[in-house]
Amino acid sequence: MFYFLFKRNSKDKALRVILLYILYCIVNEGMSLYLQSFGSPNTVYLFLLFTIVEYSFFCYFIYLILPRDLIKKSIFYIWVGFLLFAFIDYVFFSKPREWDSIVSGVECIIVFFLCIYYLYSQIKGTDSLLIYSTFNFWIVIAFLIYFSGTFFLYLMADRMMSNPAFQKLYFIINISFNILKNILLCVAMTMKLNHTVKQQKSVIPDLGDDLLFTNKIN
Repeated sequence: MFYFLFKRNSKDKALRVILLYILYCIVNEGMSLYLQSFGSPNTVYLFLLFTIVEYSFFCYFIYLILPRDLIKKSIFYIWVGFLLFAFIDYVFFSKPREWDSIVSGVECIIVFFLCIYYLYSQIKGTDSLLIYSTFNFWIVIAFLIYFSGTFFLYLMADRMMSNPAFQKLYFIINISFNILKNILLCVAMTMKLNHTVKQQKSVIPDLGDDLLFTNKIN
């Protein structure tokens, strides 16, 4: 809803990646609720697919917004490496219809690292004062908070999911961080795109240079 209110005319690739991610989340949640309504055990496979697709969306998004450096060039190999790891874990190590806790934990760690690196690269840049008013910043913060909050929850899921008390705790924590992530995504939709901020910054005169020139004349 916020996308169509504030960003429907934008052609920014990073923005469209997030839109597709949101739409996929909606479809996945609908299918999950449908399968859970009649106690289908195939919900676990849906969760595994969601982990892979969610990670793929994030990798493409972070690739689009990172500056050109070694980490940006490595995103594709990091993505392929994670897919191979998930395949090997599913085929050789995971039990049938078991939660992919290890794969989800590795996903959280990689996403956390990439979010921190993006924020570091932005703070180190010359336009760091404007980072808080950009769309990319709030998207990264949304993913950072969400994966930080659910990291240990996912790690314990395969061992504790049969415990009714843990199921209740899992639902509360997961839905809470999902709501927080969605709120931050809504905030992001109201922010300016990075290239817009850079264009505005380029037309702002450097007052320091003007004052220095004035002092020399005096």
